[in-house]
Amino acid sequence: MKAKNVVIFSIFALASCKPAPMKQVRVSPPPMPVVEPHVDPVVSPLGTVLQQNPKIDPVGLAIVEARLRFEHGEELVREGFLKRAKEDFDGALDLLLDSTGLYPNNARLDREITDLTGKIHMYEMTAFKDGDGFTDQKQEHAAIDDLENITTFPSPIDPKFKKEVEAELAEISHDLPIEINDRVLNFLDYYQNGRGRTFIELGLERVGRYQPLIEKILKEEGVPQDLIYLCQAESAFVPRALSRAKAKGMWQFISSRGKEYGLKQNWWIDERSDPEKSTRAAAKHLKDLYQEFGDWYLAMAAYNAGPMRITRAMSKTGASDFWKLAEKKALPKETMNYVPTILALTIIGKNPEKYGFTVTPASPLEVDRVPVDKPTDLRVIAEAIHVSVDDLKELNPHVLRGTTPPDDPEFELVLPKGFADIFKEQIATLPAAKRVLFRYHTVGRNETLSTVARKYGTTSKELAAANSLSTKRPLRVGQELMIPMSGGGPATAPVASTAKSYTVRSGDTLSRLAARFGVSTQDLKTWNRLSTTRLAVGKKLAVAAPAVAAADSKSITHKVKVGETLNKIATAYKTTVAAILSWNKSNDLSVLHPGDLITIILGQR
Repeated sequence: MKAKNVVIFSIFALASCKPAPMKQVRVSPPPMPVVEPHVDPVVSPLGTVLQQNPKIDPVGLAIVEARLRFEHGEELVREGFLKRAKEDFDGALDLLLDSTGLYPNNARLDREITDLTGKIHMYEMTAFKDGDGFTDQKQEHAAIDDLENITTFPSPIDPKFKKEVEAELAEISHDLPIEINDRVLNFLDYYQNGRGRTFIELGLERVGRYQPLIEKILKEEGVPQDLIYLCQAESAFVPRALSRAKAKGMWQFISSRGKEYGLKQNWWIDERSDPEKSTRAAAKHLKDLYQEFGDWYLAMAAYNAGPMRITRAMSKTGASDFWKLAEKKALPKETMNYVPTILALTIIGKNPEKYGFTVTPASPLEVDRVPVDKPTDLRVIAEAIHVSVDDLKELNPHVLRGTTPPDDPEFELVLPKGFADIFKEQIATLPAAKRVLFRYHTVGRNETLSTVARKYGTTSKELAAANSLSTKRPLRVGQELMIPMSGGGPATAPVASTAKSYTVRSGDTLSRLAARFGVSTQDLKTWNRLSTTRLAVGKKLAVAAPAVAAADSKSITHKVKVGETLNKIATAYKTTVAAILSWNKSNDLSVLHPGDLITIILGQR
């Protein structure tokens, strides 16, 4: 509040700090009647109506309101709500930018915009470095968040129920010690008959997808197979689960612990959400904890609360047994619930029918993992190997931006089983310019949307739309922009009077149209000279073979001159950017250089 008061004081003080004029002796004329002039109201960017009063500074007020909104965004960052924080940051900037329209060339507004963009950039870079970023990837609820709110004690236990459970345990083997006490039985009842039943059913269904993978890795790392139910307690087998503590993935790694066990987290990927790699990391971490504490219950408690907290609790109480630590309430409530929860889930998971569950597990995931060392759009891959984009994203929850990372030779893409060969055929030899529907550009000093757009042969409008930006907003140095590589949009092919055409509608995709008209996606791309799978609503597409090109079509070679762009070249030859790209598939024309040679087919569009 102190900073805000200083700003407000400064706003009003400026009006009263003008130097006093020199005194002059003069004869005052007779007083004249004072007529207050009519003053039209001024509306601030937030909609506040301000009278043009010399004591009110609308620019200063806009600055104060922007700072308040920015400070609220800072609070959201500290609480972990990055997406909501970005909305406040954008709102603060938009407010200042709108004010520049009312008060152009205002030095105070310019300074405030520069200062604010710098602060926001620092927050964004920190978020990207931590691997979270202001990503819009859908996150899901983490089951572990529910444990703190479960109250099961004190609750009387039916001795008959205890005997039944003990008898059932004697018939089923476990590689994790299962102790039956009131805490475990209370959670068993909670999941069988209480509010936790739905959670159990979801977990029993999802576990089918990952059980073979998890059991294989646990065996290879030499830890108990029953620890699969620790994963159920953490996330109910949801790869994109995100907890209040910002732990992520099926095994709920916090950022630092994930990095400790080799899980990459950057702007492109977060391997905490990779089921295979995170399972391997979790097994190694649990083995390390067991070696430290020599007890699986303490190891599980340390997985939840952290080894330092368990060590301190043991030192403080002198107890070396989990149940005694829980009895002395030396552990967080979530941790006291954690171990008995895992034991209850293990008991039910080994014999669900015994406890009234008739859930059919999902079919096991059978996948291929293929290396991808160049940035490649998942939509391009899906189109090339004939799988659904949604299915591909579902198999790759660790890919945050819809594009595989650049310069990462260790990255592996997950494909449905049996698709590795077709991937290698269709993608491995694909030129870089054809791999991404978007290229990424880092904004340099003094660059604007217009200058960047010209560099890549696109338009400011397309560039702004691709990055959800206002064309009025200045770019920040270091900002990452996605560059649409389809130039001015898909070209319209010459269609004979006998050929069928179709006008693209919202929601149409190349694969859907190919299926609708009984042709291949490659046919549609060839007939319409499309360099990407993007379709522009309202464009006409040829959906049948066009007439043979005119006999007078002639191929020439154009040598790029200084300052030329694909748009300029296309205009000069009365064709389109997409057509030029289709004629030069073997060349990377994403960035032109003077002296580059481009094939042009005259008489064709």
